[in-house]
Amino acid sequence: VYALAVPQSEMVNFVHKQSTVQLILLVSIMVTTILPIFSFVFINFRDSIIENYLRDALMEQREATKLAEERTQNRSLAFARASHDIRAPLAGISGLIELSYKEVTPGTELETNLRQMDACTKDLLGILNTILDTSKIEAGMMRLEEEEFEMAPLLEEVADLYHPVGASREIDMILDPCDASVIKFSHVKGDRIKLKQILCNLLSNAVKCTPNHGQVVLRAWARKPCFTNSSINDTPPNEGVIKKLFPCLSQKKKAHENDHDRDVVAADAADDDQSMNMVKNDPHVMDFVFEVDDTGKGIPKEKRKALFQNYVQDKDTTVIKGGTGLGLGIVKSL
Repeated sequence: VYALAVPQSEMVNFVHKQSTVQLILLVSIMVTTILPIFSFVFINFRDSIIENYLRDALMEQREATKLAEERTQNRSLAFARASHDIRAPLAGISGLIELSYKEVTPGTELETNLRQMDACTKDLLGILNTILDTSKIEAGMMRLEEEEFEMAPLLEEVADLYHPVGASREIDMILDPCDASVIKFSHVKGDRIKLKQILCNLLSNAVKCTPNHGQVVLRAWARKPCFTNSSINDTPPNEGVIKKLFPCLSQKKKAHENDHDRDVVAADAADDDQSMNMVKNDPHVMDFVFEVDDTGKGIPKEKRKALFQNYVQDKDTTVIKGGTGLGLGIVKSL
């Protein structure tokens, strides 16, 4: 009889090796299974903590921003009320000065004093009106009126207004109609008072920055809408006109930003093209370009970014000191 026999010690070693391999495989399977689960739970937990932290920080920031806006608005309203209360007595003083002119002998020292008082009163009224306009813009209460008026006479009126100021310092105030297109398309519709205010602020700034025996030129011309970027503030010159004519464009773009809907983007692009083509092909729609050029020393490149900010003045380029630094800020806001 033949029998197959294995020594007991070798059998034990074989079983031990098999058990070790199985244990290693089992541990490997457990690690590869548990590690992704643990990583997933850890990442979600960490993201949840970060999300809660960011949400709390955002809520705090919103509350702080809202509180700051309320404080700024209240301060602006209080400042506007105070300025308005001061303006009424100044207007009364100006009226009394006008009445006093009738009782004064021409050429006397009293007449000279009255004229100086009148000039100072008008300067104060101008500063107060500027502050009130800034407060209205900050509070969102500035409204543009629509009326028909003639562009060419308005430009002449603005140039004539600053001609005596320039003549006192031998500064030539020149109105250049360029190709006379502003005369051809003189009949327009818009806010005449605000446009005059913009041009007056620009001319006032130019006169202040121009030395004696210098020159200030107001150029104006009309052109078809071109929808190109402005070289001053990198915004389309027709952006305000387009938003006023087609307010739905901005609303649709906001909807796209919230929903990220590609179909809306395509529709917006089509609407934009259609609106721009409509404006371009409309013979009654024109761009009016106004340019104020002076012979002052100019503005350094590093200071041009702050050109249209409120309360910013460049003392180095200003020949005549004074003002509030709000003029160009109002120009940009309007």
